[in-house]
Amino acid sequence: MDTICAKEFMTRIEKLQKHLGSQNIDLAILNLNSDLYYYSGSVQPLYLLVPEQGKPLLLARKAVEQIRKDSVHIQLEPFSGMKDLTRIITANNFSKARRIGMTLETAAYTTVMRWQQLFPEAEMTDLSWEIRALRMVKSESEIAIQARAGAIMAEVPSLVRASFKPEMTELELSAVIESYFRLNGHGVLVRCRREGIEMGFGVCSAGVNTLAGTKFDGICAGTGVSAAVPYGAGKDKISQGIPVLLDYAYNLEGYHVDQTRMFSWGRPSAEVSQAYEAMLQVEEFIIKNLRPGLTWGNVYDGALQLAVELGYEKEFMGLEPEKVRFVGHGVGLELDEPPFLAPKNDFLLASGMVVAVEPKVSLPGIGVIGIEDTLVIRENGPELLTTASSEFLVI
Repeated sequence: MDTICAKEFMTRIEKLQKHLGSQNIDLAILNLNSDLYYYSGSVQPLYLLVPEQGKPLLLARKAVEQIRKDSVHIQLEPFSGMKDLTRIITANNFSKARRIGMTLETAAYTTVMRWQQLFPEAEMTDLSWEIRALRMVKSESEIAIQARAGAIMAEVPSLVRASFKPEMTELELSAVIESYFRLNGHGVLVRCRREGIEMGFGVCSAGVNTLAGTKFDGICAGTGVSAAVPYGAGKDKISQGIPVLLDYAYNLEGYHVDQTRMFSWGRPSAEVSQAYEAMLQVEEFIIKNLRPGLTWGNVYDGALQLAVELGYEKEFMGLEPEKVRFVGHGVGLELDEPPFLAPKNDFLLASGMVVAVEPKVSLPGIGVIGIEDTLVIRENGPELLTTASSEFLVI
């Protein structure tokens, strides 16, 4: 479904060009899929060249006809090697560029060196943060896609209630949820920008399995099915009375939302129920404070203070050394976008930012307990995009 129009793509390019001009950057060269899609509407090109002034250009070796169909607003040049690239650069008057921006946090060394060879006199500068910051505020078209994703995820509690069977494994229940997601348009991939992080649909994890260590910058990643893929559901059976964390990302038309809900087969312990109610209070606090003009860090500081007052200083957002220091993150074409609700961030929240808030605690010997919702910041107050019941589901 094509819900982003060519005019919007061109507006994005114009904003990028304005930024390039302000930084005296002559040419931006983008090659990461999420960046390519944001400006072109396709992940198929190898490169997008955006001059500080003038028309952008897509470069591709394959999928030429598909790119022309997806990206009607940008000229496409097929190429097969360095000679072709040299010819294209000269023909489009790019050869005079002396300052070139790339996302150096994601571009391969060989890629950067290839472009340095093509522009031997140019300085390569990093555009990584700017490229992400330019898309922090979402358009209504983008928000509409994320709202549709949230509506699909709203059915997760009902699906779990209807599908769970005693002694079902994490993997079996996860397969039910993932099948529902896939049949309703989930794009399978969950894109993360951080190097070394690979994600599937999400996490269906029970009890102490949620406490498994992970290099992923989150409080819980599950155990997975092997050390080679240590994310998501494992093969253990879900035992009675054990809290189960359902932390899933939904990718609809490239745009993500993030949601966590919890359930147990039979009543959970009083300790679990108390912790869950406390995290609902922290989430309510965070949501009330997601207002334009407040700093990202102030929201985190207030949430941490409330968690401490509720008695969860040690457990809030994980146990050492697994503790993470944030309570929310932006979501869009990637799962890990700014804004980051983390300490010492003096950037300001703005209307149109889409944020996933996820207050959670790690209880030793029990598991991770908490909730997560995605919302859009508005001038008159936040608007929830994930609308599933926040009730702790007891089956």
